[in-house]
Amino acid sequence: MELIKFALENNTEGSDKLPCPCYICQNLMYDKADVILNHLSKRQFDRTYTCWHRHGEKREETPSKDAQGHNTEGDRLEDMMSQFVQKLDDNPDVIEELLSDSEKPLYGGCSNYTKLAAVLKLYNLKVAHSWTDKSFTALLELLIDILPSDNVFPRSTYNAKKMLC
Repeated sequence: MELIKFALENNTEGSDKLPCPCYICQNLMYDKADVILNHLSKRQFDRTYTCWHRHGEKREETPSKDAQGHNTEGDRLEDMMSQFVQKLDDNPDVIEELLSDSEKPLYGGCSNYTKLAAVLKLYNLKVAHSWTDKSFTALLELLIDILPSDNVFPRSTYNAKKMLC
């Protein structure tokens, strides 16, 4: 609650939306204070966020300069973040679906993996071992048959890629 109060008092943009510091949103998604509090009650606070610079706290660091003396630190990152947030603003359903997949158990009673975590782990194996799309689809089909019938695995490489992209 202190963070929200501090952020609202130090909000220089005049918006009623703030970056959400939960471990899933990681300050990329902007929401109203009540939504952020709801996120923080369900999810953990991103513990790597120690300087609240996204919420009004001042940083104490010297920026990098290029040969002409221009500030270069974070320029590309800020541009990429801005583009990412713009894309999410254009299609908010994408992040909602991703958040849903990050909370949805792989099947009823499964506490080890969510849909997103399982697909990410399997897709990393696919890439690391140069599996073809066809072999990966075959693996997904086998896993769908092996696991309980209420599993939420994607049925093909195409659906897995679509979920991850």
